[in-house]
Formats: sequence, structure tokens, C-alpha cells
Amino acid sequence: MRASTGRDSPLLVLLSLATGLAIWAVAAAAVGKEAILPGPTAVFRLLGRLLLSREAWVHLGMTLLRGAVGFGFSYLAGLITGLACGLSRRVDAFFRPFLVGIRSTPSMAIILLALIWFRADLVAVFVTFLVVFPRVAQNVTDGIRSIDPGLLEMARVYRLRRAKLYRRVYLPAILPYLFAAAASGLGLTWKVMISAEVLAAPRWGVGTRMDRARVFLGTPEVFAWTILVVAVGLFFDRVLETAVRRRLFSWN
Repeated sequence: MRASTGRDSPLLVLLSLATGLAIWAVAAAAVGKEAILPGPTAVFRLLGRLLLSREAWVHLGMTLLRGAVGFGFSYLAGLITGLACGLSRRVDAFFRPFLVGIRSTPSMAIILLALIWFRADLVAVFVTFLVVFPRVAQNVTDGIRSIDPGLLEMARVYRLRRAKLYRRVYLPAILPYLFAAAASGLGLTWKVMISAEVLAAPRWGVGTRMDRARVFLGTPEVFAWTILVVAVGLFFDRVLETAVRRRLFSWN
């Protein structure tokens, strides 16, 4: 029996996509109502029009901007907090109730509170920050705690300077955790970002367009925006996988 190789993967992916499209087309034909379940042809035709529309790109750009701001601040704050918690048990004991409490709060509750506290175009940024921040902090803390105590003891014996200690011992140890935090954080960013935009309805945003299409029973447009959002998410995941992870781990 021949072992499967990397060359089999694209064929399997294409087969999986073709099967999914076939099931989708059959289900849409069985339902027979575009307002409930549109077929792939109608959805991809509308998706093509969206890609040629300048307004659609503005909506997507504003959503990406909010996501970048929210994710960037949450990642930076999570990195600093995680480092402090990982290096000090007292700091960890102080922050743990806050991090656990935020992490345990339903995303919808955070969105509803943000609707009360902030104007529409800031709701998604705040929600993204609050949802992603505790997860990044926990990942970084786990990375610090995973360092072999023997390495730290050896560094003390050889009187390794603090800057070199962080660069040679701490940084290589937490790199996988930093990547995991970025990957999971980006995934959460997309999910809560669109949800927050649907409820907050800022002037520009993918979530706003999706909710507007829903109100007017434009189900094909909802599907088209969903496919576009998924495609952008997969693109950033691939960039993170190829351009960031491989370089970091090769350096490590």
C-alpha cells in the first residue's frame, strides 16, 4: 500500500469542496425558495458583483481596520500581562480573577454592554479587545511556566545577563505559545467582530451589510458576505502559517 503524500492533499480538498457544493445545490433545489436557501450559482454571481463594487471593499476595509486595532491592542496587552503573570506568582494571583471572569463572560453579554457604553463604530473594537485579551495573556503565561527550571538554574550559575536570558531562554520557549495565541486570537476576532457589527450597525462594516440583507430577505447576499469573510480569514491564517510561523520556528 502506498503511503499518502502531500500531493494528495489538493485533490482531496477539491473533492471535499465539490462534494459540499453538490450537497448545497441539491438542498437548495429541494427547498425551492431562494429567500431561505439560495443555490451556489446565485450566491457566487452576487459575490462576483460584490468584488467589483467599490462600496463592498470599503465595508470590508472598515471591518478589517476595526479587527486590526482590536486585535493589536489585545495582543499587546495580553503579552505584557502574560509576561508579568508568568514571571511573578503574586502578579498572577492578582490578575487571575479578572482574566477568568472576562474569559467566562459570554461574548453576547459583552456586546450588549458595549452597545450601551460606546458609539457604534467602537463597539466591535472594544468587544474584540475584551474577548481576545485574556486568551493571549493565558497563552503567554503558560509559555513562561513551561520553561525548564534547569535552564534557568544554569543561567543563574553562569550569571547570564538579563537581556541575554530573555533572548536565549524565555523568547524561544514562548514562541509556540505566541503563535498559538495569534492564531486563536485572529479566529476569535473574526467571529466577535461580525457579531458586534450586526448588532451595533455602524455606517460601514460587513456585519452591517449582512444584517441589512437579512432584513430585506437578501439571503444570497448574506451567503456571499459569509463566503467573503471566511475567505479573508483563511487568507490571514495561511499568511500566519507560512510567513510567520515558519520563520519564527526556523529562527528558534
